[in-house]
Amino acid sequence: MRELTSPVAAPTPGCRSCDLGTVCFDPSAAEHALVSRKRTEGTPSRVVLSSDHPILRSALRLLIDTREGYEVSLECGICPNALSLISGGDIDVLLLEFDLNDNSQHRLAGLEAILASAPSLPVLILTTEPDAEACSAAFRFGVRGIILKSKKLDDLFTALDRVRRGDTWLEGAALHKLLGQSSSQKKGPAEDSRISLLTRREREIVNVVAAGRTNRQVSQALFISDVTVRHHLCTIFDKLRVSSRGELIVYAYRNGLADRNSLNAN
Repeated sequence: MRELTSPVAAPTPGCRSCDLGTVCFDPSAAEHALVSRKRTEGTPSRVVLSSDHPILRSALRLLIDTREGYEVSLECGICPNALSLISGGDIDVLLLEFDLNDNSQHRLAGLEAILASAPSLPVLILTTEPDAEACSAAFRFGVRGIILKSKKLDDLFTALDRVRRGDTWLEGAALHKLLGQSSSQKKGPAEDSRISLLTRREREIVNVVAAGRTNRQVSQALFISDVTVRHHLCTIFDKLRVSSRGELIVYAYRNGLADRNSLNAN
C-alpha cells in the first residue's frame, strides 16, 4: 500500500481548500481506496466521486452504494491532491462532476491539471450542456466518457460500466446536442488534408467507431481481427492528430466522417 502523505504539506494548484490548509477529503477513506485486493468476477466496481457540491456528492454516493455491483471508495472535492493520492490504487472509475459549458483557457487549464493529477484513473465526466471545444479538449486530456446530468440513472450506470471496461461513452443524444451549434461549420484546409490521408478501410473503421462500437464489435462488423482494429486505430489517431477514442468520435461527426442523421435514432 502506498504511504499516505499530507496533501496540505505540498498543495497542488487548483484546489482552493488545500491551498487554504483544509484537508478536503477523509484521509482514512483515501487509505482504504489505496488498499489493493484480489479482484474476482463478483467484486464491486469501485468508484471515486469528485465534486465541489457536497449535497450532490452525498446523493450520488447513496445512489451508487445502494446499486448492486458498485461501491464508492472515496468522495472528495475537485482536488488534485486527493486524486493524485489515490491514482494507481485499485479504483475502477472516477466520476468527476465538472461543467464543460465553458471553453475558456483558464477553465480548460484547470481541467487538464485535475486530470493530469490522476493519469491512471478512468474518468467519466458528469456535466450540463457541454461546449464543443471543451468536450474535445476533455477527450484530448484523457477523459473516457461524458454524460449529461439530464440523463436517466440507468444511463449513468451504463456509462460507468462502459468506462470501467475501457470503452468510450458519449451517447448519441449528448453528442447531437454537442454538435448542434456547429452544424454549418465547414472543414478547414488542415482537416481536409488530414482526412485525405485515410484509406477506405480506415474511413470504415472511423464510421463504425463513431457509432459507439467497441473494438470487438468493429472487428465483427468488418470481419477483421481485434489486433488489426487496434493497429488501424493507432494509424488513424496519428493521421487525424487525435489522442483518444472520444476525441476521434467528436472529430468524426464534426468533420463529416460519420453521418449525423444517425444520431437521431439514439
